Amino acid sequence: MSRRTVELVGRIVAVVALLLILANATLVDRVPPAVQGISLSRTGGDAHVGLTHATVDVQFTKAVDQASAQLHFRIVPNVAGTFSWDGGRTMIFTPAQKLPVATQFVVTVSPGYHDVDGNVATQGPTSFTFQTVSLPMLVSSSPAAGATDVPVGATITLTFDRLMDVGATQAAIGIVPTVPFRAAWSGSSVTLTPLSPLSFGTTYAVTVSDQAADTDGNSPAAPIVVQFSTVSAGLGLVRVVPADGSAGAPVYGAIAMLFDGPVDPTSVDGLVQITPPTPGQLRVEALPDDVPGATPVPSVLVFQPSQPLAPHTTYTVELADGVRRADDPREVAAGRTWSFTTGAPTDTLQNQVVFLSARSGVQNLWAMNPDGTNPRQLTDELVPVTAYDVTADGRRVVYAAGGVVSTFRMGDATPTVLTPAGAFDYAPRLVPDGSAVLVGRRDRATGGDEGVWLLPIDSSAQPRQILATGAPPTGSAASGTGNGDSLTPGPWTSVDAVSTDGSTALVRTGGGSIVEVDLATGAASATGLHDPVGPIQWSDREQGFVVEAQDGLHTTPAAWVVPIGAPPRQLSGGGAWLAASSQGALLWLSGTDPQHVTVQSGSGAPLALTTSAILSDREPSFSPAGDLVVFARVPTSGGASAGIWEVRTDGRDLGQLSPDGTQPRWLP
Repeated sequence: MSRRTVELVGRIVAVVALLLILANATLVDRVPPAVQGISLSRTGGDAHVGLTHATVDVQFTKAVDQASAQLHFRIVPNVAGTFSWDGGRTMIFTPAQKLPVATQFVVTVSPGYHDVDGNVATQGPTSFTFQTVSLPMLVSSSPAAGATDVPVGATITLTFDRLMDVGATQAAIGIVPTVPFRAAWSGSSVTLTPLSPLSFGTTYAVTVSDQAADTDGNSPAAPIVVQFSTVSAGLGLVRVVPADGSAGAPVYGAIAMLFDGPVDPTSVDGLVQITPPTPGQLRVEALPDDVPGATPVPSVLVFQPSQPLAPHTTYTVELADGVRRADDPREVAAGRTWSFTTGAPTDTLQNQVVFLSARSGVQNLWAMNPDGTNPRQLTDELVPVTAYDVTADGRRVVYAAGGVVSTFRMGDATPTVLTPAGAFDYAPRLVPDGSAVLVGRRDRATGGDEGVWLLPIDSSAQPRQILATGAPPTGSAASGTGNGDSLTPGPWTSVDAVSTDGSTALVRTGGGSIVEVDLATGAASATGLHDPVGPIQWSDREQGFVVEAQDGLHTTPAAWVVPIGAPPRQLSGGGAWLAASSQGALLWLSGTDPQHVTVQSGSGAPLALTTSAILSDREPSFSPAGDLVVFARVPTSGGASAGIWEVRTDGRDLGQLSPDGTQPRWLP
């Protein structure tokens, strides 16, 4: 080999060696590893707060030799544990036991470990400090601890500082006094919904015992107790209308709840639910009051349907807890649920028995068939209807309630008020053709007696005073069921009468005298009679008014006929609450207590139609044909009405038509 060749080979070898050196320097990793971050697998809301079953995760910048990395890991205080790896870059330290609570730990990874290429870590040490959680605790509650005036329909929410073991914690919760509840969880909060409303004015303690646990099994350091007090039941629901279980309610009627104090109207929205669903408006209003100078209190919650209720349908009303007292919002009313059944509207009252009854909760005007079937309510008042009258064709009704006289035609939904704003009117009596009504009037401001007035109906005629005195007393709205069970007419009973042709009225004055009044001229003439014992009645057969009253010569009442323009003529029979049939028979109440319905036909002897020793008869009247008598009864021992009854004029077929009621009248 020539020298030149040897030199060329040497140069090539040198170049190859240089290339090998350069390749080695380029392809072999000489970067040392480092810790990219240290973290906890389970935290308590902060990266440096660890749950007691947390692991420590160390992430390196590159794959490292696992054994060397584990040798350079340290946790203080020392905790036994094991290592596992997620790939070659993440080292996981799992403590052998649950970490102690409320303890601070420092994790350190010191330099000296090496990667898989042998590069030794020189950076560090890298440290991470964390603290384990304390024992579980309650961070908030609703109602808050110590809360007062909590609604009785409230739910209870407990919020813990971490996720809890649902089963263990729920089993550890109790309420004292005992309240069954349903629990629902959302994250670290549990909501307790009582299965029935809480009690009013009661202090409750919600307890979470030390058997509760978080998801790591840690229990509270001590039982948790949250106390709160519910609102006082200072507002009483005293009556609902229509009454619970009543039947025959008017389809146009309102649904009312009467409380014993003023109602805050802002508290009632959404509290009333009616089934079947019924649209309408909810409002708070005051009861009518016919006491002069009285300031009405808005104590009635009224639901007014915006369309008629369905006839012969049972409705259920649910009033939820929470109606608040206006003058003390800390006091609320307990809810109530009740049901009633509607009747059916009718266009006429012909051949019907009409009467007053409080079976719906407030005394109103009712009608029923002559055999007592199909009872239905005609008026819809929240204070007692104390008197009424109906035209002979059964189509026009007038009535008084709370010092206000109203009228309606059968089939109409809304009554027309006839009483002006400055007056109280009572004891209405229709002119037979229904064109006007007699009322007793008092001044609304002073209560002064303003006598007897003739009020036109459906005409432009002006009201006229026909007598200076004769109005019943004020205060009928607070009378309960109206006229009571006395042996004589109550203070608001309609006593006056009008002749069939509408020309003349026989009227009782404020002093008790009975006078005849010409309704066209207003001229009044004395009859010499006074203090009627029962209503006055016009008799076509006698062509005059019949009345049981006293005259100026005797101290005991007698039966009289008062012809128009002629002096009274005494009848041979008669007694309290005198009535005459179209055939000329007389009807009255005989005896004292008990009183018995007694009838006399022509010159025949009086016949007592009832004989009960425990029931006393009241308010008798003839049927249109005159062969039956309808009347009310009351127990001789006192108490509520014993109902409406009927009996034939020969004493046969005595029967009860209704369980309650007063002032019955059988219309033609």
